Amino acid sequence: MLHMCVHILTGEMLASVMHCVWKSGTQCLKILKALHHTNKMMNMTFNEAGVYVMSMDTSKTSLVKLVLRASEFEAYTCDEPITLGLYSEVLLNVMQKVKKNTLVWSASNDAQLVISFVQNNQKTQFSIRTIAIDTDELAIPELEDDAALQVPREVVQDWLDKMLMTKGDVRFIVSDTQFQCESNSLELGTVQYSEPVGTDRVLVKAFRQGVDMRLSFYATKSLAVFSATGGDTCFLGLSNQQPSRVKVSLGDESYLCLYVAPKIIDD
Repeated sequence: MLHMCVHILTGEMLASVMHCVWKSGTQCLKILKALHHTNKMMNMTFNEAGVYVMSMDTSKTSLVKLVLRASEFEAYTCDEPITLGLYSEVLLNVMQKVKKNTLVWSASNDAQLVISFVQNNQKTQFSIRTIAIDTDELAIPELEDDAALQVPREVVQDWLDKMLMTKGDVRFIVSDTQFQCESNSLELGTVQYSEPVGTDRVLVKAFRQGVDMRLSFYATKSLAVFSATGGDTCFLGLSNQQPSRVKVSLGDESYLCLYVAPKIIDD
C-alpha cells in the first residue's frame, strides 16, 4: 500500500525542489514535539543529504540539533538546498492529524511547505506559509563531557520524571562509581536518587572528572522530552562548566541532540 502511495505521488515530485515520504508519521510527530518544546520558530534546511535543524531557544540557554539522513525516509529527493522558516506549533497542529496516513512533505520554493496525508485514493493537503527567520550561523565545538553515560531511555525518563515532581532545580552529582540526582521544594520536600555506574544499566562512555552541577526545572524537563524521542538508549553528557546534552539516535547517522546550559549559582 505504501509503495502504491509513493507511485501515485510521483507527479508532485516533478514540480518540487524537495519531496519526501516519511517512513513513520508517528516518528515525525515525536521529533516535532521535542523541537516545539524548546523552539517556537525554526529554520529547517533540506539538501540532498537529508534534513537539518540547528536552532537556539529565545532564552539562549538551550540549542537543538537535528540530523535526519535521506536514507531514513521511504522516498527522498532534493534537487537544490532549500531552507524553510516555520512555526513549530503550526507543524505540530497539522501533524497531530496524521494518524495512519502516508505522510508526504514537499516544497517547490521557500515560500511554503506542502504536507499531504494520503490513504488509498484519499488525500488531505496543507499548504503552510513559511516565515523569514534571521539567525546567526551557529557552530558547536566538539564537547569533551566531564561524564558521558549511555543509559536506556526508560531509565533516563524514570530519573527525570521523579526529579520533576518538585518543579525545582535539579542537582546532578556523578563520580566514577555513582550517579546521583536530587531536587527539592517547600511543598514536597526533597527527592533523591542514586545508583552505581559502570553497570549494564548505566554504561560509562567517558569520564574526565566528577560532576556537581544544577539544571533548571525547564532544562531538566527539556532533557526528559528529548530523551523520549529516539531509540532504546540515550547518550547523556554532563559537565560542570559547559553545556550538558542528551542525544538520541534516529537511525544510521541520524540523531536529535539537545544542549542545555548549567544553572549559574550566585555566591
